[in-house]
Amino acid sequence: MTSVPLRRPRRPRARRGSGRTDKVGYALVAPAMVLTTVFFFVPMVLSLYWSFNDYNGLQPPQWVGAANYTDLARDPSFRHAVKNTVVFTLVTMIIGPALGLGSALLLNRNIPVRGFFRSVFFLPVTLSLVVVGTLWKTVLAENGLFNHGLALLGISGRAWLDDPSTSLAAVSLASIWQGFGFETVIFLAALQTISQDLYEAARMDGAGRFQSFLAVTLPSLRPTMFFVYVVGVIGAFQAFDQMYVMTSGGPLESTTTVVFYLVQRFQAFDLGHASAAAYLLVVVLAVVSAVQLRLSKRLS
Repeated sequence: MTSVPLRRPRRPRARRGSGRTDKVGYALVAPAMVLTTVFFFVPMVLSLYWSFNDYNGLQPPQWVGAANYTDLARDPSFRHAVKNTVVFTLVTMIIGPALGLGSALLLNRNIPVRGFFRSVFFLPVTLSLVVVGTLWKTVLAENGLFNHGLALLGISGRAWLDDPSTSLAAVSLASIWQGFGFETVIFLAALQTISQDLYEAARMDGAGRFQSFLAVTLPSLRPTMFFVYVVGVIGAFQAFDQMYVMTSGGPLESTTTVVFYLVQRFQAFDLGHASAAAYLLVVVLAVVSAVQLRLSKRLS
């Protein structure tokens, strides 16, 4: 018998120019990574360090441990800012997505000039919050368009932005008007991906429009709803521009949010408490996002 020599497996040859391609890729990515590190990661680390120090930006920081966090817990202004932020988030995230879903359901039908209405609903999203705040500040002024409309109906108006009992609701109204067009477009895109066969099967089982909405539409929109609520809650907790333009946080701190509060602390050169407030906000947003993600997995 003759023995057949075993052949050694050939080693895969390295691609020619692969090292050069990697170097080119690293060179292209490097500027973005440097900018991200300098303007994002470095300020994050510095802010975390400042949150444990008494620091005004001029004198050397003095380590105080968790004193800044405990001071915030005892500060009535900060607690009031947290309350305003939570109320603002609840109002905008209950009304806004509901309006967005309702308008998306209407636009999903074959109605005349549907494209025109899509553009009209989405137009406020393209405007900056400063422009939207200035517009609604004019509309809701004591001699503004809204009060003139109420006067035609025989209803007496008020200074909506100067009254602590209505100022937060007025700012919330402006935010809902500016943002629900985005939710409309997102929901409309999701509705158009639902197969019509599901609706046909539901009709064959005797389901009406409302039953089809509960059995087909809502379950199909769960991932989209999760996306809308996560993005909306994060944005609502970071609300600042509309408060600054429309009410400057007043009257009597009735529209002061957490972000508005920490900006005031930065302007007062109280960088320690401002950084502590910022990191408390980060923790809250992380917890809220984690809870929403868990709920989304349970419902799916």
